[in-house]
Amino acid sequence: MLNAWFEKQNITPHNCVICMEATGVYSERLAHYLVTQGFKVSVEPPLKVKRAFDPVGHKTDPVDSRQIAEYAYRYNDELRFWQPKEEIIEKIRHLLTAREQFTKQSVALQNSMSAYKRHVIQVNLITNAHTHILKELKKQIAEIDKELEQLIRKNPPILNMKNQLMSLPGFGLLLSSSLIAMTGAFHEITSYKTLAAFIGICPYQHQSGSSVYRQPHIRPFGPAYARKLLMLAARSVVTHNADFKKYYLRKLAEGKAKKLVLNNVANKLIKIACAMLKSNSRYISTYRSVNPMCLISA
Repeated sequence: MLNAWFEKQNITPHNCVICMEATGVYSERLAHYLVTQGFKVSVEPPLKVKRAFDPVGHKTDPVDSRQIAEYAYRYNDELRFWQPKEEIIEKIRHLLTAREQFTKQSVALQNSMSAYKRHVIQVNLITNAHTHILKELKKQIAEIDKELEQLIRKNPPILNMKNQLMSLPGFGLLLSSSLIAMTGAFHEITSYKTLAAFIGICPYQHQSGSSVYRQPHIRPFGPAYARKLLMLAARSVVTHNADFKKYYLRKLAEGKAKKLVLNNVANKLIKIACAMLKSNSRYISTYRSVNPMCLISA
């Protein structure tokens, strides 16, 4: 039906660009099909499209379609054309998503079990069911971790990248895999500034003149799972790593807020991770940068 409509409208891969809003799995199949047919496909964030137009007006499918088409025409030079991710990247992302879902269910079930144990009158069937389901969830989480390890081990470049990231304090399998999947094995996102902004840990200024001023703050956007893992890594290194702990305590002594310092540590970790992958090296705790001017002989 779609191909027949294309022929009727004289639409070919050479005379058009197809733009659509990112709707997750609902647009994924269509984007895959169109790319295989040779079309240039742009998948844009809905909020970005919405902000390009007057917010007052009708909200219908025909109106949205016209706005997306107009957006693609007006910002044609800024469109980024969509390409399918590598199979291993997609599999890593699916495994991490499933693991996070099972983890949330496990935590919710443990909270329910803890609350149920406080009842004076209990039913053994409920207690046994809770125990059985929790055991099965933990088993499936362990299976996902095992599958994730095996999947990465089969791909030498991804394995090398994972090992480099895991050499950095605070980085484990989940955080390393999450960053690899998020950045397309660091091909789609290579700059640490872009990565920090994408995750949502980059502080933004808000000021104008002398009357409008707010403290720099991060925006509540970006992948929450990766941001959570990164913040856990930041908490870990300021507790167990001597260098990061020294920095953390020094900033607290200067009067900085704990959340601010932890966010700074998270940014440092991302910066170091990108630098290691760029130089194809592992983390060296004793490494110190040297001013190039000091190397100039007299």
